[in-house]
Amino acid sequence: MAALLMPAMAAEQISAEEFAKLPALSAKRLTGSFTVGYDTNYVGRGLVISHSVAEGDSSELAAVKLNYDIGHKQQQWSIDSTISYRTVSSGHTMYGPAPYARYNAFASSPLGQFVAKAKNLPASIAPRNVENEFAVVTDVKYSGKKGYVSLGHDFVHGGLLGAFAKHFRSQSASCTNEVFLSTVWTPVQWAEIGHTARLSFQGVQGWWFEPYLTFKAPIIGDPEDVKLAGLLTFAMSATANYFDPGHHANANGAQAFWIKLSTPYFATKSFVITPAVSFNWLGAGAQKAAKTSSLRELMDGLHQAGVVSNDGSSLVPYRNFGVVGSVTCTYLF
Repeated sequence: MAALLMPAMAAEQISAEEFAKLPALSAKRLTGSFTVGYDTNYVGRGLVISHSVAEGDSSELAAVKLNYDIGHKQQQWSIDSTISYRTVSSGHTMYGPAPYARYNAFASSPLGQFVAKAKNLPASIAPRNVENEFAVVTDVKYSGKKGYVSLGHDFVHGGLLGAFAKHFRSQSASCTNEVFLSTVWTPVQWAEIGHTARLSFQGVQGWWFEPYLTFKAPIIGDPEDVKLAGLLTFAMSATANYFDPGHHANANGAQAFWIKLSTPYFATKSFVITPAVSFNWLGAGAQKAAKTSSLRELMDGLHQAGVVSNDGSSLVPYRNFGVVGSVTCTYLF
């Protein structure tokens, strides 16, 4: 979640000497930001969720980020924390309630009971849901001249990760806990190379990897005083030992690839408007879920038996290719 947010900038510039004299707890060491945003689709780790899964397309975000400088040298060591909430428009039942109702109505009939027993199908299936996403991210960061390294913890309730935990790992709550290590290197002023490795240890166990490369340049202004900037990012996400082969979910490996163009506009020193567009492709690991969705297989079977008129071809979790537009407004303090 933290990658969605603009980094906070100090509201008041002070010299290194003055900073070193500040007490251990000082309001001048605290900076932060408040962000609201809108996406034309709900996206999780680069995966563009299908219309049928979310019963809608768009999502909305609100987030607060706080940065507290803990070093004697200004902007070297800090503790960062982000709290975010994202809505998943417009419904919360995966694929909508209709396919579940059709299957349960058939399975409760005498013919359905006979077919379910003969083919070892469930007597009924409960609707699965995608909940709104609440995340808390906390990390300790060391910043140098050419980048930074941060070590932290993610707590996520709901959203895509919560659905994995609740529906494929049979957890009582849609919660995941992760630890992560992020490294960012800026070899030149106009390029940034980064990578985040996450180890999930509760809810779902396994690894997520997210490398990226960003090119950036001022469109209006200069590097010291940017009015409008341009950022072009190439990124991907991948997993290892995260998904169980027996589940009707993703396979491990490449999950998503995307290219994102964003143009932050600094209306004032404290207010930034960032429109963006990304082009997202499905990785080979995530393509498995589109082929082996359990509800899709059940509806395909009912269609072949002549019980329902439509097969399960629309009951896929992700889009093979998606264009996602977004806009965020950030207030820096």
